[in-house]
Amino acid sequence: MKHLLSLQGIDPNMPQNDGASPFYTACQEGHEEVVSLLLADPRTDLEEPNNNGATPFYMTCQEGHKEVVSLLLADPRIDSNKLMNDGATPFFMACQNGHEEVVSLLLLLAEPRIDPNKPLKNYISPLWIASQNGHLLVVKQLFASGIDIDTTIRSTFNNRTAAEHGKAMGIRNKDQDIAPVGTSETEEEYLTRKTNGPLCADLIDAYEKDPASVRSR
Repeated sequence: MKHLLSLQGIDPNMPQNDGASPFYTACQEGHEEVVSLLLADPRTDLEEPNNNGATPFYMTCQEGHKEVVSLLLADPRIDSNKLMNDGATPFFMACQNGHEEVVSLLLLLAEPRIDPNKPLKNYISPLWIASQNGHLLVVKQLFASGIDIDTTIRSTFNNRTAAEHGKAMGIRNKDQDIAPVGTSETEEEYLTRKTNGPLCADLIDAYEKDPASVRSR
């Protein structure tokens, strides 16, 4: 990378057909040293998204590369709240995929730049998606952050809040122990989601009744 960047005629921003730049790909794959090299090169476009609107920072959060997330958050040129075409934020993706350490970093280092309640265009919020996917520790982190978390946002997908959806999923899946056909979930991931969805719903209910008691857990 050092050699290539030293050559005349090298364009460090030349994208692939899908719009992904070298910096984007280094962030996506979690290559910390390469990301550092490109951050130090003034020619690098740090915000160039792919064709779907996903930025390098977005992909880093989606994939859960906490060391690269820390690097990027320390750079004032990075927009930590830039939306993808569907309205998803980097924070949303970290919650969706259960990347607890990245969620913690964003709540600690990026606040107040991030909006932990920012939903997709279909109103699915970070809390909603974390609850659906059974990421109980992420739900706990959201409530422990001290930021007011909106539990009333209803997804246009099924007109349910996060708590309502978690309860419904627990009832629907009570006797099912096999991951749904056509998904990329393993059976273990499915069982975790099925078990933790209702637990997330119970925690959301408790937060709605007494936020202070949940934050202190």
